[in-house]
Amino acid sequence: MFEQLQQMFPNIIMISDESPAEAGDYKWYVTADHEIVGIPEDELSEREIDLLELFLTPHKGNQLPTTEQEKWWMNVLFHQESSKSTADHPVSAFHFVYFSLSEELIDPESFREAIYGLFPNQTPILWENSREGVIIQEEAHSIEDMVSYGEIIEVLTSDFYINIKLFVSPTLHDIQQAPAFYQWIKKCFHITKQHNHDVMPYIQAIPYLFLHNISSKERQLILDSILYHVKEEEELLKTVQVFLESNSNATLAAKKMYMHRNSLQYRVDKFIEKTGIDVKQFEGAIAVYLCLILKWNKS
Repeated sequence: MFEQLQQMFPNIIMISDESPAEAGDYKWYVTADHEIVGIPEDELSEREIDLLELFLTPHKGNQLPTTEQEKWWMNVLFHQESSKSTADHPVSAFHFVYFSLSEELIDPESFREAIYGLFPNQTPILWENSREGVIIQEEAHSIEDMVSYGEIIEVLTSDFYINIKLFVSPTLHDIQQAPAFYQWIKKCFHITKQHNHDVMPYIQAIPYLFLHNISSKERQLILDSILYHVKEEEELLKTVQVFLESNSNATLAAKKMYMHRNSLQYRVDKFIEKTGIDVKQFEGAIAVYLCLILKWNKS
């Protein structure tokens, strides 16, 4: 698509050019191929802007990637360059925090500085549009982190006088799947945002996702994200399913499995340790149980 646009607008540039020092002098758009392109504003008429917005997504110039780390993630997520990028920047674990603002920011740069101050590292921030984007943390996260996300919302709300919603992905490990997972996480956010949670952890979103028509590819993404560390351990998965179907009663589940209660408890604890999902708690139990049903019955 870039070549076609270039025929119409010879001075068009792409974000990969590492240029736009003069970002404010351009109108920025995201193409269907996930390319971020800029066209000089003084070369566009109002009619041309209206036409461009019919098939391109507007992208705010003052919210473009500014650090090398953000440019790296932009290439991974939108330009399918994970295979040649990982050698320069190896990532073993990462997760996405998708955010949505109730209104457009007056000062996006102050928002960026606030995010840098609230997270332990200078985390990359990529914007989807003037109100939504993603914070990328190159590390694993735990259930306890959800408390701090709530505190982050309180700080940002009081500083910028806007409402903020966060959707927190599970910890992911396969950078090759990062583009597909990112698009899935974005879709999950939009499916669940009506349920009025300021912070929605992925594990809590699973039941809502099953209420919507999802593709076979998306079902596989759910399985890969929840059961990644145990997907080949069928005996362990069967044990957890029987445990959940027994109302989390270890004694009853052990009888059904013809096992000693301690052995069954050991397997359940092993599942919790490997996945980080506590199936003894309601949210973890229902999410895992739905995934297990999906696993055994997928077509």
